[in-house]
Amino acid sequence: MIRPTPATWFEIVSTKEDATRLFEGLANAGCAEFETAGAAMAGAARAEALRQRFEELERRYQGYWPAVDLPTVPHAFPDAVLESALVRLEAWSEAAESLLQERDEIRSELLGLRRWQELLAASGIGAAERAVLMNPGHLAAAVFCGIQADAMAPPEAILLRSMRLRDEPYLLALGTPDALAEYAERVTAAGGHCIEAVAELADADPQASLENHAASCLARQAAIDAALAELEARHRVAEAVADARQGWWCLTNVASVRTRQALCTVTGWTGDAQALARTVDACGAPALVRFGAPPPGLKPPLLLRNPWWVSPFEVFSRLVGMPDRNTADPSLVVAIAFPLLFGYMFGDVGQGFLLVCGGLIFGRRWPLARLFIPGGIAAMAFGLLFGSVFSVHGWIAPWWVDPLHEPLRVLLVPMIGGALLLLVGLGLAAAEAHWRGGFDEWLRGDGAAATGLLAIAFAIGVSPIGYLVAVGILAAAAIAEFRATNRAGAVAAGLAGIVEKAVQLAINTLSFVRVGAFAIAHAGLSAALGMLAADAGAAGLPVFVLGNVFIIALEVLVVSIQTTRLLLFEFFIRFFSGAGRVFRPAPPPPSASRGNSP
Repeated sequence: MIRPTPATWFEIVSTKEDATRLFEGLANAGCAEFETAGAAMAGAARAEALRQRFEELERRYQGYWPAVDLPTVPHAFPDAVLESALVRLEAWSEAAESLLQERDEIRSELLGLRRWQELLAASGIGAAERAVLMNPGHLAAAVFCGIQADAMAPPEAILLRSMRLRDEPYLLALGTPDALAEYAERVTAAGGHCIEAVAELADADPQASLENHAASCLARQAAIDAALAELEARHRVAEAVADARQGWWCLTNVASVRTRQALCTVTGWTGDAQALARTVDACGAPALVRFGAPPPGLKPPLLLRNPWWVSPFEVFSRLVGMPDRNTADPSLVVAIAFPLLFGYMFGDVGQGFLLVCGGLIFGRRWPLARLFIPGGIAAMAFGLLFGSVFSVHGWIAPWWVDPLHEPLRVLLVPMIGGALLLLVGLGLAAAEAHWRGGFDEWLRGDGAAATGLLAIAFAIGVSPIGYLVAVGILAAAAIAEFRATNRAGAVAAGLAGIVEKAVQLAINTLSFVRVGAFAIAHAGLSAALGMLAADAGAAGLPVFVLGNVFIIALEVLVVSIQTTRLLLFEFFIRFFSGAGRVFRPAPPPPSASRGNSP
């Protein structure tokens, strides 16, 4: 649990016809990360060409393809699946291109006709205005949409009349042709556009003419839709789209496949060898699975094995990277230290309860909010110790101390706790040194600095003999350094390094005093709120409620930042290296197409 676990290398041999089914099953199970093992996908250049052909078709036609699920898996190798699907899709696109273009034109024409029908019915455009729209002379007319009348000042030679249709602004503009053309350019630049006039506006009954024209367009569209449906059925477009997307997914995500006449070998990593073996069996494809050592030069991805209550705290190590194989995973320590630091600074029973409720409510949508559950519980516990309930001191007697009455004790405890946390970090660094085979070097450096600092602290607080112990530690470190390097210069550098590290440890320990300072600040805010509420008279209750809301909002931000800072910049720097590689299972194939037949 403390040390990251490397993923297991696997090799699977299967028939080429069952490869697609096998890839999809492993990806859906989320237990495999496919790896390039010195050999690229068979026919890599051909596979890339197939992928590009499909991507070009998808960019052009995905809006016309039917929305399909992927109920079955093709019984073929991925490149064969994609190539077969492309043949059908390209044949369909060649036959359907002119029909699709004509249908788009008809739909655009229908949109214009319907818009004029609505404008004529709602805006009161008269016969004279329609005549100017159709036959401009010294006076021209135009209708614009998407812009307000006061959005820009029109030229003096133009008159504007505002209209609204379905809450969209329209403008009827009358003026000289030159002025109208200039105004049209300005409208276009501002995001509006001009509505083209249609021939039916010149008729005596334009509404009837527009309706007849629209009916003709709908009849043409129905004929085209029927022809497209026949083409879609003939070329089995829905099946082709599903196959193409599956084949494309396989060629994109499965990087290494070695093939022979009838067999293929896929390689990669898994975080659960038993689950992978069960998945292969469940696929129903004949396959052999072998787990073993990876080829030389490959760096395995790593996994963190933590209990459910520790897993949310992995976010702290992920902020600075994945711990490598010889770096300890601090999530367990953080799961204990974070609530204690957070709760100490936020010690209040009522406010802590609200934090727990917030974590429970918002944790599903925002995973980070789950951290407020243990943080709120710790805040409730320290609230009992400090005697604070919704910023009121006196409702309950403090089980330990009132921060405003004994501030020195409140400051001293987190400093001692911080020293213990730093010692834990040094212990993790010692374990890492042992894993790397450099424990002796750690003893001469961090180990000597930590024990020397403890000896000095003992001398200050208990007995002067601690100074002699510190000198003895320095002497032992100097002798060990000389025996390891046989150079006097290295001894001097080593001693200087020990002193520097000891000073850094002392400074880092003092940094934890801020935890007590924020606890006192919280108590001070609470006392101020109590005085304000008492002086407010009848408005005391609203002041009390709003004050608690303010304190919670402010301290959630400040305390979260301070806790994160102490963990990352005081604790993690003692041992953490985020140079590991994260295990990333292959994404599942698309379950449904993105296209929709318009």
